[in-house]
Amino acid sequence: MFRIRNRRMGFTLIELLVVISIIALLIAILMPALNKARDQAKATLCASQLKQFGLAWNYYAEDNDGSNIWYAPPSKRDQGGFWFYQLGPYFGDKKFGRGKGDTHKGIMTILNCPATHPWNAEEFPDTFGYGGYNMSWRWRTPTDEHGRIEYHEGSYTLNGWMQQRPSGSDARFYQKYDEAKNDIPLICDGGWVDTWPDNQDINETHDFLDLKGSGIPGTGYRMYPNELTRILLKRHGRAINILFKGTQVVRVPLEEVCQYKWHKFFKPVSFLDLP
Repeated sequence: MFRIRNRRMGFTLIELLVVISIIALLIAILMPALNKARDQAKATLCASQLKQFGLAWNYYAEDNDGSNIWYAPPSKRDQGGFWFYQLGPYFGDKKFGRGKGDTHKGIMTILNCPATHPWNAEEFPDTFGYGGYNMSWRWRTPTDEHGRIEYHEGSYTLNGWMQQRPSGSDARFYQKYDEAKNDIPLICDGGWVDTWPDNQDINETHDFLDLKGSGIPGTGYRMYPNELTRILLKRHGRAINILFKGTQVVRVPLEEVCQYKWHKFFKPVSFLDLP
């Protein structure tokens, strides 16, 4: 009788290289789709967070005789005057807003878009300034009774014209909540705490524009004096999320950001010519 020997089965080097090549090819094919899905998820979460600000704004207006967020003069901005401080109580924080509440917790957890990373505190530990398309802005609070300075970070930007201005000297403001129609921008993705878009900014956009933005203090590029540069950022592709007064959130292409009436006398422009 003949006995057939069992040959040990295994991969040859060539077969192993072929398998590795196939796996690498599959990864190359799937990665763009995975990255797109991840970016889509971040944009969706961002929209959900902005929606919460819209609901809080509604409550604020109801509690303040229909007025919008009050415009804080420079002397009050550090003491809870900025819009995110004033909305803090509606997120469970009690230090700011009518002199009480602490926005260091609740509101600060959703003040950062998921598509951004924190301020580079290791390289710039004692500075604050503008953010960028993928980095938070950083705001410095006043020194407390213990001599400590706190820094707050965020990546959402207030439409500065949606504020109650006590003096009433500038007719462009939407002083009352109901003065604005539902398609007026409230808060959007951006690189600073607020922005004040005007038609003059449109004509000067190309002199200042950087769709990635800059969060590095002291660099040549700054999000000033052109207000549009604070929100024309490639955060969700070539688009940003905008929360409107009607509490709806829309992902708006950068070229269409100025089609809305940012202030009472803003002349909408349907399409911006951007690089």
